[in-house]
Amino acid sequence: MKLQKYAGKEGTGEFRVMTLDEAKQLTYGQHIWFVGLKGDARRIKVNGAPKTWKRDTNRVEVPAKYGMYEYATFDTADILAGRLLVEVSQ
Repeated sequence: MKLQKYAGKEGTGEFRVMTLDEAKQLTYGQHIWFVGLKGDARRIKVNGAPKTWKRDTNRVEVPAKYGMYEYATFDTADILAGRLLVEVSQ
């Protein structure tokens, strides 16, 4: 899918939806993309190790930081809904 980066301030980019296995492999400090409320792609920083559960291997929570004061946690429902993205071409 083709989305604007930061409402077109950084141009456009080609993205695909992140899989659950890719979300489990994220590390602290890594920068990833997510779909903002306006439908554009925004970059966030992973703010810790993704949390996984032994009893439910499909359950994942990815802590993230956006800007100076905003924090979020993306869970399995967000990942399956296509909120987290991987940039295909730069």
